[in-house]
Order: sequence, then structure tokens, then C-alpha cells
Amino acid sequence: MHRAVRPWLFPDFIFKWTAHGRSYNANIRLVKELTRKVIKEKKSDMVMRSKDGITEPLPNGNLNHRKKRKAFLELLLEHHLKDPSFTEEDIGIEVDTFMFAGHDTTAMALSWALYYLGQNPEIQQKVHEELQGIFEDDIDRNIVREDLTKMKYLECVIKESLRLCPSVPFIARECNEPFRILDYTVPSGTLCLILICELHLDPESFPEPEKFIPERFFPENRIGRHPYAYVPFSAGPRNCIGQKFAMFEEKIVLANILRKLRVTSLDPRDKVITTPNLTTKNVKPLRMRFEQRKI
Repeated sequence: MHRAVRPWLFPDFIFKWTAHGRSYNANIRLVKELTRKVIKEKKSDMVMRSKDGITEPLPNGNLNHRKKRKAFLELLLEHHLKDPSFTEEDIGIEVDTFMFAGHDTTAMALSWALYYLGQNPEIQQKVHEELQGIFEDDIDRNIVREDLTKMKYLECVIKESLRLCPSVPFIARECNEPFRILDYTVPSGTLCLILICELHLDPESFPEPEKFIPERFFPENRIGRHPYAYVPFSAGPRNCIGQKFAMFEEKIVLANILRKLRVTSLDPRDKVITTPNLTTKNVKPLRMRFEQRKI
């Protein structure tokens, strides 16, 4: 964002000599070194397994069991090994996209979810009760997919947190045909900025929009709401390709924390200031206190 709002820093030959530019390029090199290392190691492993004729065993030897889905990186490497014109550098670009798009956004979503739970102890208690019903007294066992499907209320909590603090506060779209908004016509080719953070505060779609109310996302309460009134992962053909994974990831992390700990937020919402950025970040750290739960 520092560069995005300073047009004189757009040219790389200028930006690279600034303090922000040097820090940015150092961080980019670090990330690229990591992703390229992972790609090379995975490729080497796949080549060796192929030479040795090793295939993935079926679970419990069950021939009727559904074939295990391959990881994204495996699919890219398989394509690369069949068609070398799809290079390791091409794979690196795709992997970088997943890392950049899925790391900071998910981290901020988790932070805000914990903050709002710490602000609303009665809602947090409902989450504890749901998790207690799923795991009973076994708070250390691994979470499986079936557990995630039962976390209905926790999912509503995550969605409500993303409504109030979407990880990406705005997106841009180019109009491919003219359309009218009230008395104005937006011509084709116009770049439109969609403020997700403001869209989610529309009182027609979300009564008392400033309040944290997870029940808004109960199936019966979503009836009649415009499908594009809530778009934390964007919408349409260019929506977030990792939204299901992100939801699973957030459920797992939050469930592991909340089935053992109770969180209390130490700052009221009006004292927490966010800053316009590529993600919804707070200016100062979100202060929270975690205590062991009595089960």
C-alpha cells in the first residue's frame, strides 16, 4: 500500500533504491528461496518414487475406497514432468500466489475472530458448548473432517467476523459493458473499486450492522438476502479459489484454541483502529488474554 498510493514509486528502478524497496525485495527473495526449495525437494521425491515404481497404497487395502486427492503442488509437478515447457519457474509463480494470498489473509481472519469472541463472552460460551458436544472430554484428539461439518455455530462466528472485518477490505473489477447506478451510467472499461468493508455494513442486508451477531448466518436468517451482499472471498468467476480451504483452516485453528482456552479481549472496539491496506490490519496489536478452560 505504501507504494500503491505513491505513483513516483511505481517504476522498479526507483522503488528498489528506497528503504521500503530494499526491504520488499529482501522479503521476496526469502519467500522465493523457500518455495523453490520445496518445489525441488518434492520434484526429486516424485522422480525417485516413479523410478522405483512406488504408488500410493489404498487405505486398508480397500479397492472400493475413493482415490486420495493429490496436493496442488503434486498436480503442478506432474504437468511439468509431462510437459517441460511448463517450467519450475512457472510452478513457483503459482505457489507464490497461494502463499501470498492465503497467509496474511487467514492470519488476520483468525485474529479478528478471536478478538470478537473475546468481546462477546456469551457467544464464546456457545462455541465452547458446541465444541464440548463434538469432542466431549477428549480435548487432545486430532480434528477430522466429520468434526468440521458439525461446527455450525463456529462457522457462523467466522462468517460474522469476516463481515465486520473482511480480510481483504476492497477489490477492483473492470466493467465489460455499461450499466446504471441510480441516475448515473458507468461506461464500459471503467475500473470500479468495490468496498467490501462498507458493503457488509448495509443495514438493509444486516440490521444493526455494527453488532456482532453470528446468528445472521443461520439458514433461516439468510432468506431474502442478496447473494452479493456478503462477499468476504469476492464472488463470481474471479472469486477466491481457496475459500473452502480457508474456512477449514480457520475452524481447525480456532477449535484447537477454544476447546482448551478462554479468550478475553482487553480493548473496546472503538479503541481498535484499523488502517487501509491490502488486508484489514489494526494499527496497534490486538490485546487479548487467554486462560485455561475448566472442563
